[in-house]
Amino acid sequence: MFSLFNSLPTFVFSFLAGLIIDRFDRKKLLTWVVFLGILPSVLLGFITQEGRLSFWLVVLINMLAVSLASVDTPLRQVFISEIVPSTYLTKAISFQALSFNTARMVGPFLAGLIITYGQLYQCFYFNALSYLPFFLFLLFFIKYQKSYQIDLENKKNFIEAFKEVFTLFRKQRALPAVIGMVFSFTFFGASILILFPIIVDKLFGGGGKEFGQLSSMVGIGAILGSVYIILGKVKNKLSKLWVSTCIFALGALGLVWSKIWWLALFCCLFLGFSFTNFYPIANSYLQENTPTEIRGRVMSFFTLSFLGVHPLGSFLAGVLAEKVGVGWLVSFYVLSLVLVNFFLLNIAKLKK
Repeated sequence: MFSLFNSLPTFVFSFLAGLIIDRFDRKKLLTWVVFLGILPSVLLGFITQEGRLSFWLVVLINMLAVSLASVDTPLRQVFISEIVPSTYLTKAISFQALSFNTARMVGPFLAGLIITYGQLYQCFYFNALSYLPFFLFLLFFIKYQKSYQIDLENKKNFIEAFKEVFTLFRKQRALPAVIGMVFSFTFFGASILILFPIIVDKLFGGGGKEFGQLSSMVGIGAILGSVYIILGKVKNKLSKLWVSTCIFALGALGLVWSKIWWLALFCCLFLGFSFTNFYPIANSYLQENTPTEIRGRVMSFFTLSFLGVHPLGSFLAGVLAEKVGVGWLVSFYVLSLVLVNFFLLNIAKLKK
């Protein structure tokens, strides 16, 4: 249920966010979004400190955070393309993924220390403080020249604005095909991560320790994937998307059918590696083939295919796992992912 509530703001705000990104100064907009991003953590810290925690209050605060993320995610991606030369765009996005996944590994460790030696509510306040360096950096240090002009006199309405996007999609069929691949990779691929506790319990008879080990290996694989993109060269992005899909498929099948713990851990490296190859490459492909003035609207589809779809896929996977068995469910998801992405890849290559 919590995952479903998470997805609602993304569906509501993603398209509106794309329109906002294309109509306003992107640096000023990102500065405000980062500043407002402090608010959910402060509110969570306050209600925890005051002992006023309740399910619906946490849901409302989290919906605020997800609403801001619905704007922040496409805006941040588009802004990177404004300050980084196009030849380095994939590497820049991968570097962002590297910093994100490093924070995912370091953050829980620091939170554990704070909870052990301090109080739970302090975690939220420290999280709020973590926004300040980026906010100040945006405010005082980042200077860039806009490569597009905002037409304040001839603002299109919502429908007309998105007609431009669909016109572009008709001309460049590879763009909606790649967005479809992102949708498929998220729904059938990334959603599998929600099954880790069931995989650990049902297939390996483990508990929290083993779950932490699997998650850590995914994180390490994600870091390795980012480093691979940063240090290497990505020439054929569409082919790389297919390779990443196959790497994920091998890792997921090995995880649920290996029956050997160390091999399952090794397979999790494949999962993390594929994540930080697939998403940055798809991201950069969309941006490189989209005019700057409508890039925000196109990237809103990317955000919806990622943030909006993941909670739905996770919810469905969790429901089905107990009914059909986690091994067969993962196999079905992997088969669906491979077939759908193979079909969309051929559309992208034929119509690009």
